[in-house]
Amino acid sequence: MSALFQSPLWLLLLPLAVLPWVVRSARFDALHALLRSLCVALIVLGLARPRLELEDRGEIAVFVVDDSESVDAADRARAQDAARAAMDALPAHVERSVVVMGGSEAFRGERTKRVQGSSLSAALEWAALEIPEGRRGSITILSDGASTDRHFDDACSDLQERGIPVHIVKLSRARMPATPASITCAQDLRAGHSASIQIELVGFGKNVRVLLEGPTGELASAEGIRCDGHTVVSLEIEPPTPGFLKLKARASSATETVEATFGVYSPFEVLYLGGRSAGGAARVAAALGAGFHLQERSATDGPEPLPIQQFDLVMLDDAPASALPDELESALVAAVRDGGVGLFASGGEAAFGPGGWAESPIAAALPVECIQKEEKRDPSTTLVVIIDTSGSMGGERIQLAKEVARLAMGRLLPHDKVGIVEFYGAKRWAAPIQPASNTIDLQRAINRMDAGGGTVILPAIEESFYGLQNVQTRYKHVLILTDGGVENGAFEPLLRRMAEEGIAVSTVLVGAEAHSEFLVNLANWGKGRFYSVPDRFNLPEILLKQPSSSRLPAYKPGKFNITARGGRGWWGAIDRTKLAEVAGYVETIPVPGAEVLLEVATTRDPLLATRMFGAGRSTALMTEPAGPGTEPWRSTPEYSQMLARILARTAGEGRAPFALEVERRRGDVILRAVRRKAGAERPLAKLLRNGPQPQSEFPMEEIAPGIFEGRVFVGETTDALFEVSAAGDGRRGIQRAGCAARADQLAELAVPEDLGLDLDRLAAATKGDILQIEGVPVRAPRAGGPQQPRTVLQLASVVWILAILVFLAEVFYRRRDVLDAGASL
Repeated sequence: MSALFQSPLWLLLLPLAVLPWVVRSARFDALHALLRSLCVALIVLGLARPRLELEDRGEIAVFVVDDSESVDAADRARAQDAARAAMDALPAHVERSVVVMGGSEAFRGERTKRVQGSSLSAALEWAALEIPEGRRGSITILSDGASTDRHFDDACSDLQERGIPVHIVKLSRARMPATPASITCAQDLRAGHSASIQIELVGFGKNVRVLLEGPTGELASAEGIRCDGHTVVSLEIEPPTPGFLKLKARASSATETVEATFGVYSPFEVLYLGGRSAGGAARVAAALGAGFHLQERSATDGPEPLPIQQFDLVMLDDAPASALPDELESALVAAVRDGGVGLFASGGEAAFGPGGWAESPIAAALPVECIQKEEKRDPSTTLVVIIDTSGSMGGERIQLAKEVARLAMGRLLPHDKVGIVEFYGAKRWAAPIQPASNTIDLQRAINRMDAGGGTVILPAIEESFYGLQNVQTRYKHVLILTDGGVENGAFEPLLRRMAEEGIAVSTVLVGAEAHSEFLVNLANWGKGRFYSVPDRFNLPEILLKQPSSSRLPAYKPGKFNITARGGRGWWGAIDRTKLAEVAGYVETIPVPGAEVLLEVATTRDPLLATRMFGAGRSTALMTEPAGPGTEPWRSTPEYSQMLARILARTAGEGRAPFALEVERRRGDVILRAVRRKAGAERPLAKLLRNGPQPQSEFPMEEIAPGIFEGRVFVGETTDALFEVSAAGDGRRGIQRAGCAARADQLAELAVPEDLGLDLDRLAAATKGDILQIEGVPVRAPRAGGPQQPRTVLQLASVVWILAILVFLAEVFYRRRDVLDAGASL
């Protein structure tokens, strides 16, 4: 015990209490002086605000004994004995308290609390309550650390803040039979779509049968499962209808079961825009099954634009670009890029390059480049060169004529033909019509020519005309090289007849001072060209034919083996090695960043490609999903599975605006919604109770950018069912999430080791000790808490009351003579 003053400086006035003794009057009264001194002293003490602190040496030792079935039987008995021995050895001033987990009756008394099962969180909360605020104490836990729930964070934080040490005695876990511990699903459940459900088993067992049940009975099962402490079993189910699905898992090796509730989304809404394939929508819908709601619409249906944003996926199947207005294509591209709508483009001869998509707005969203290769065609030509070798062509002129002839023949290809006629008063074939590849013979014929003789050209033209009658080439051309000094004759009728029969006649004026008007007329009548070669520096480019190009068919019919690529996320359980060959496809090129999922084995041309385009996904199948190209596929079960999975992945990327998570903490349920993409509105949540009708709005607050959270009390025995939608988003419909009653509580024998309380960390955080079962102290466990716990008594008010009473007594004593005189009167 100790006395303290909160304002001790007032004590400096305490000597004033002796003044009545020092300053005395003639009628000094010792009792009166004593009362005055006592009053002054009490006033000074009241101003100093005295207090009295009483030390409290009582400590509290709490023992948490785990007597549940998860602890090894031998360790359970030893833990009870060790706890009793430690409590018996405690000093008398240390209070004792026991918290027992399990159904043991080994400990009795007023300070004994019992917790059902292995709820370490509840046991810690009770233990913390046994040590009031301001008291010193300690907690000793004898447990294997397995907890049927994980709500011990608050209790651990409280003990750490108060400085209460938690000592740990680790017990061994019993060997438990294989028991279902949890049911989880890594994907959104959707009506009509298969989903993989993971069932976690804890314990040991061989040839265990795992069963998954729904509201109507057994949904899936697995045989011959081996569990050596921990394993996960995956089962495939297909929810039939949207809403909520409650699942129960059981194992043949244990009686305990585990339950979980999942939200089931509605089937995908698909807008089908078909083209060349009659009845394609019905065949595609039959292949996809109940997981897709297909609506076939025409791009020209009604005056109103198609409501693309109301659909999860738009399927453009073998429709040419001309069948879709540019406004609709632009709206579709914007819906994919900005609204997260999926795009699935497919087709054969009326799609991609053959369908004119390369120049359309939709080409920007596709994962492939719509190419169509062109073939350059050089048509075959027969050229007959008529060279004037008369005397007037002497000197430089004959050499110019030879050079022009060589240039003209040099423009020909091996599949062309050439003949040479010379005239010098008479005509003759210097080289008969032959393949242009015989360059040596043709060059020899030209080199042998020399000027001499007269100029008679008409027979030479007639000879070339007759020579060309039996030649089968695309073009026929006669090239006349002369200085223009020719005879008169019936040239015009002959040349016009040659032109009518497809033989073009061109003329070349050789020499600087030659006559040109006649040769111009010859070229006009023969529908050819006129050229002038005054010298060797002005040699012309002779045009003998017009090369052309044509587009090669981009659709390749035939049988082609395919190779599958991509990860399991795209294919799931589909055996990619069993995919049949394709019976035709459209040749394309993947754009940068696209993922090729199927390709032709020989050419490596993409057959199925995908990529993200803004907020949505775009996928292209370069063949008809319901046409001749996939006819070998449609007879296999893998095709329907593949098509449904590819379309679901394409639509699912931008489907749900929020990722939902439900957490249960006993009777409270916490719903979290994480925004998946920028621009999404706030979530609107509804809590459902006892039926499908919404019962109450569920408020959610944004606790961080894009993260919303709400808490509601529903009770431990009630399922929590939520429906969530984005404010202002009418397309995406409703998201569902659920949490079964007592979902946060595991069966006694179904607690995985990684879900238990980390005893080592708890001891380190609270500065406790790690003890062996044999090392439980026989003395009081080391306590913690306030360093000097005391009971504080504030004495100021008592001193002031005494001061007032003494003052009244002094006044009464001082006035006693007056009071006595009044009484005598």
